[in-house]
Amino acid sequence: MKILILLSNGFEETEIIAPADILVRGGVQVEICSITGKREMTGTHNFILLADSVLPSVVGEETAELIASKYDGVFLPGGQPNASNLQQDLRVIELVRAFHKQDKLVSAICAAPCVLEKAGLLTDKRATSYPGCVNSDNCREYTDEKVVRDGKVVTGKAAGAAIDFGLELLWALDMGEKAIEVKKQIFY
Repeated sequence: MKILILLSNGFEETEIIAPADILVRGGVQVEICSITGKREMTGTHNFILLADSVLPSVVGEETAELIASKYDGVFLPGGQPNASNLQQDLRVIELVRAFHKQDKLVSAICAAPCVLEKAGLLTDKRATSYPGCVNSDNCREYTDEKVVRDGKVVTGKAAGAAIDFGLELLWALDMGEKAIEVKKQIFY
């Protein structure tokens, strides 16, 4: 299993590190991909993160389909201005749609579900987000739950839900036994 994590400056550190760590502990390979053109990025609390790769400068529908075919899912951490940067980047919108079209995991936490909303992926889904980041009229049902999985779409509320979100990603990847193991391993 392999998950693509799309990221820019201003990410919420807990929302990338905790779920990514849970995924890796569960045996999932993660690739952090910068949308900034540079591998080095800075979080909202000034932690510096070095991405594994940089998103190509042009991503059309065909390129997005090809990129999505190499992974089992995509994950968008929150934080500002990261979530806004992701939402305003048409390459990210194309990629999220490509993952969804290929019936792969599409996930976002905190402010980042606004990207899924812009891509039109929440209209028939239950979802959650940081308060005010998703218009409840643009999803089937907006909820205050910490983590919501509706089919292959997983959304999380905020940094406080990061561990639960990471565990739910394992369940969504049909890795429930691994999720149980990781939960025990971290005494959660």
